[in-house]
Amino acid sequence: MAHAVRSIDTMGATTPTTGAEDPPDLATLRETAQLVLGPNSGPDALPPDEEVDTLIATLRGHLQLLMPEVEQAAGWLPNNSPTRYGALVCVGEARRRLRASQPSFGWLGGSVMYARRLARILGTLCDHYEIVSAGVAETPEQTAFVHWADHCVTCPTCRAMDDEGVNLGLACETHDRLHDQYREARSRGRARVGHRLPVEAPA
Repeated sequence: MAHAVRSIDTMGATTPTTGAEDPPDLATLRETAQLVLGPNSGPDALPPDEEVDTLIATLRGHLQLLMPEVEQAAGWLPNNSPTRYGALVCVGEARRRLRASQPSFGWLGGSVMYARRLARILGTLCDHYEIVSAGVAETPEQTAFVHWADHCVTCPTCRAMDDEGVNLGLACETHDRLHDQYREARSRGRARVGHRLPVEAPA
């Protein structure tokens, strides 16, 4: 199988330069997942038996094709990359769900639950692939969190304690500013993901 040749940038991440193979069709993968997780797929909207079987087989096939692509793309990132770690953890969870047997209770309801679990991990895996295949070693949200956390553990004001070792909770403008930056980055990250798949309570 031919894959893209990648080059290393000045930040230690890698980016594709040329490729002899089309990347995974994320739009199609997400559309398949949305058939199970869409707004019209509530607990009472159970599809016919044959549709459930077909959806499960399709979701499993999509996962089996996407997992090695995510692993390969993550492998180009530095070993200490947060996005690499997150992507590989997601691949491991996808494998676990593929190995898991379908719930045996309430046959059709159990099958739909299993399909939704596969669909949720497929959507998450698509998001990870988008990030690591672009050579992003650390997302803005992760960067903002690290800056905030580093300040919390090094700032004398934030670490100030009383005689009993209880944090005094002193006001710190830098802490508040970094925390606000992290919340903003987190909100932007959720907004980018939110338009792809609807949020749904666990089946």
